[in-house]
This record gives sequence, C-alpha cells and structure tokens, in this order.
Amino acid sequence: MDAAEAHASGAVRYGQNGEAYVRLPEGGEAMVPRSNQYDVTQATIFGLNERLTMSATSPIVGAGGKTLRDEFNDEWNRYAELLEREDGAATYGVYAYYAERNDLVRYCPKYWHRVVAVASNAKLISDPEGKLSWREIRDVFDSAVIGVAGCSVGGSIIHAIAMDMRPDNIKIADKSLYKMENINRVRLGYWDVVRPDAARETAADMLLRNKADVTAAQLYAIDPYLNVYAYNEGITEKNIARFFEGEEEEPPINMLIEEVDDPRMKLLLREEARRRRVPLVMATDVGSAVQLDILRYDLDGTLPLTFGCNDKELYAKMNAVYDNPGDRKTFFAFVDALIGADYRQGELARVIEGKTEIPTSTIIPQLGSTICVAAGLVAETAARILLGETYPPRAIFNKHAFTVVKTI
Repeated sequence: MDAAEAHASGAVRYGQNGEAYVRLPEGGEAMVPRSNQYDVTQATIFGLNERLTMSATSPIVGAGGKTLRDEFNDEWNRYAELLEREDGAATYGVYAYYAERNDLVRYCPKYWHRVVAVASNAKLISDPEGKLSWREIRDVFDSAVIGVAGCSVGGSIIHAIAMDMRPDNIKIADKSLYKMENINRVRLGYWDVVRPDAARETAADMLLRNKADVTAAQLYAIDPYLNVYAYNEGITEKNIARFFEGEEEEPPINMLIEEVDDPRMKLLLREEARRRRVPLVMATDVGSAVQLDILRYDLDGTLPLTFGCNDKELYAKMNAVYDNPGDRKTFFAFVDALIGADYRQGELARVIEGKTEIPTSTIIPQLGSTICVAAGLVAETAARILLGETYPPRAIFNKHAFTVVKTI
C-alpha cells in the first residue's frame, strides 16, 4: 500500500499509543502493536547516500544525461523535507503487511528499494563484450523470469539469484514439507519449519510447512516487490504447462533451474524445456563437490535430455527405479546415466559403496557448505547466460580438492 494513500483512505491509521490498525482485504482490521512495526526507509535512504558514487562516475539512467546520483539527490531532498514535518516521514514509501507474523513494514518506493539491493553489485556481472551499460544490464535482469523446481538446494539458489539478479518475477515449485533434518543444508528458523500451535486443532495435526510457501515468505520479507509464484503442489503433469508458459498475469519462464529429486519429474522437466527452447541449469551437490549441467535448449532444440546417455537408455534406467523401489544399485545406475560417474569420489564414494558409517537412511547425504557453493555457481551461471555467455555443458567444482574439471 502506498503510505500516503493508506493514510488518506484510512487503510492504515494509528491509535493514541502508537498502535497501527490495518484494514484487511477480507474485511475488518488488524491491530499491530509498535513492537511489530518496522521502518526500513532510513536504512535504505541513508545507506544509499553513503554508497552511491558522485555524479561524475554514477551510471546514466535518465533522459538528458541524468545520473543515478542525480536522481537520488532529488529523492533525498524529498525525504528530508518530509522528515522536517511532524509525522511527515510516515507518509513516505510503501506499507507491507505480513499477516502471519502481524508485522507492518514501511519500505522505500520500489525503484529505490531495488537500487539499494543491486547497486553494490556494480557491473561485476556483465555481458561478454562489456558493451552494456549498468542500466541495460539491469533491464535484462529485471525482465528475467526464473523458474526453480525444487526448494531444498533450489531454495539456496533462489536466494542467490535474488541477491545477484533481483528479477521482477520468480517461480518456485515444491510439494515437500520442511522437517528439522533439513537444517543441515537450508537456512531455517523454527517459524520456517512449523506453523504456530494456534493452528493446531487436534494433537495429530501436522503443522509442518511447505517448502515453496516458506521460500516465498522468505523472499517477500526481503523484497515485497518481487512477484513470487509458488507452486506448493510441486510440478505435475497438470500444471507443468502453466509453470513454463504462465497464464493471465503470470509470465512465462525464460530459464529453468532443475533441482527436483523425483527421477520421472527430472525427465519431464527436460522434455518440456527442450520442447519450449528454454535453457536448463542443474546443480548436483555431491559430497564436497558441485556438478553443473547446462542444457542450452534455447540454442539447440535437438540436444538430448542429458550428456553421455541417449534418451531411450535414460528412460529405461529411470523406469527401473520405479520397478525396483528402494534398490540402491538401480537408483545409482540412473544417477550415473543422468550425470555421469565422475561424482563418485572422496568420502561420497565410500558412502555409496557402503564402506563407511551412515547414521541416516538418506541415499545421498549432503553438506550445507556445498549447497552454498552450488547456489553461488548457479546464480552467476544463470545471470551470465542471460547476458550472452556460453559455458561447457558439464563441470565439477571440488571445494575439498580445489579443482575444477570440465568433464564434457
């Protein structure tokens, strides 16, 4: 809600003790105590004033050669004038109300909230020829629509993409629920794992939270201007077309990050990406290493579903997984077909071969630090592909051995 309009219409009003009353879309009001009110406009405005370069080196972003610093100076003067008026600053910016936590937060307008989020990135990610301006690079990233299937490894990737690229639209899909075993590899607070006890109607009620919903909530808490389309039913045969194509106001994706666990869905996503000529990037965290697979279906619609194995054989090994549920040998035969066998190294190889202690039944154990590396690699790879960079189809980055191997 625009703050000035919210005050004028009574959508947000304040009581004598500073409590806020927020008019709800479904009717009625929510009372927000001062302890649940947050103003991040100062953190934005004063941070920008310190960080933005002077006009001589500031990017040109407006008509007539106006620089980013010039535009900010105008905004700074407007903000300073409001500060001089009693409660004037409260009419600046935009209110966001987070119903689940009953928090009322005031942000700077979208333009400046986005600038503060990306300005420190400078032009550290640019096109291969270095010809695009900062504003042109931002236009590419703003208009990107990234689809991420799978929110475990994918959750960390989404956050890295938001930090590096800050696209206007993100789609995320996962039907799974978070459990405490996820905290070894996903940054979660207790409120991310379970809903409050007030939501419990019987002792048997499951209050575990959906991964896609949690990831969306985390993103909105960072940037309320993001459009996050959360598929909490996961990707299915019924919704996969909408995930790729969008509908009504939901845009189509122009890049897919594939991080699902289900073998059948992995192949279905590849089929759809190939048919729709959408580039696909997958990170596989394997012990202390990360393998990247890059399928540039946007450049070549005849590429196979993976490298080193034809589609017919890949499907045969995938079907065998479902014909032999729980059989580790059959499962890893599919994994070998999908990503090759170079991941079988170090401690992970001993785990796969059953030659070491295994405290849980997880088929492939995971390290949180490796997932952090995977997130950074995928985020930058995706950004640079959108800017015209090309990469080898497959590479393994080993943070234990300090090696990078292009396996294809």
